[in-house]
This record gives sequence, structure tokens and C-alpha cells, in this order.
Amino acid sequence: MFKNLLLAVLIAIVLTYSVGLIASQWLDLRVQIDQHWIEPFMTILIVTFVVALLVIVGFVVAISVIGAIVFAVCAGVIGIFVAGLGAFWPILLFALIVYYLVKDKTSAPQPRHY
Repeated sequence: MFKNLLLAVLIAIVLTYSVGLIASQWLDLRVQIDQHWIEPFMTILIVTFVVALLVIVGFVVAISVIGAIVFAVCAGVIGIFVAGLGAFWPILLFALIVYYLVKDKTSAPQPRHY
């Protein structure tokens, strides 16, 4: 569990650094707010924030999809079990009665010696 979390954090750091580097050097992306140019470091931080937000949204979507699949599989298995139990309960009851009738009886209790 901890290994996966560490791997996810490492991937997020690499992605944000890479996207920030691409935005500032390759694309010459500059952010302008209210007629003022934001310095390159702030541009990298803004792009990093956007990418981190997108990573979080992707993680939530992935978890919700996996959670929905697991929930559907569990609901299907429980439904099949209940349907089978509902269809075969008379046979199970008959088998239980036969088992109690033919099982070995314990011998009579031995008298206590004082």
C-alpha cells in the first residue's frame, strides 16, 4: 500500500515538473493577469497546480470506476447466491433433516465415580 502511494506521488511530481518545463521552455507559455506578465516561476507553479488538479481528478475517476466495477461484481455474486439459496432451500432443508436423523448418536453418559 505504501509502495503504491509513494509511486503515485513520484509520478505526480515527475508529471508536474515535466509539464511545467514544457510550458515554460518549449511552448514559451506566459501567463498574463490584469495587464501584468507573471514571472516564469509563477507560470510553472500555475501549470503545476493545474496538472496536479488533473491528476487528482483522474485518480478519483479511476477509483470510482474500479469501485463501481467491484460493487457490481459483488452485487452479482450475492444475487446469484441468494437466487440459488432461494431455489434450493427445500433440498437443503431435506438434507439437513436426513443428516440429523442418520448421524451417529453419542453413547449414554457414563456414571460419575466419586
